[in-house]
Amino acid sequence: MTEIYLPFFGQFTIVEIDGNIVPESARIEKDTVNVGPGERYDVIWEAREPGKWLLHCHIPHHTTNNNVEEQGAGGLTMILNVTR
Repeated sequence: MTEIYLPFFGQFTIVEIDGNIVPESARIEKDTVNVGPGERYDVIWEAREPGKWLLHCHIPHHTTNNNVEEQGAGGLTMILNVTR
């Protein structure tokens, strides 16, 4: 397994890594995080406005299904639908 490179389109704060709370004094804002196999990051993120926000990996073979792209993105992609 390889790591994944997850960008958010906006800033987020990592509050836990692998179930371990990050002390408030050590928290920093980021816009991307590299996630290795078996790792977990809990983040706080606030949408700048309502709408659909895309969370996806930028590693090419992770953005497709078996390196085949049909009708848009595939693979590691998630849409966050934000309403107010």
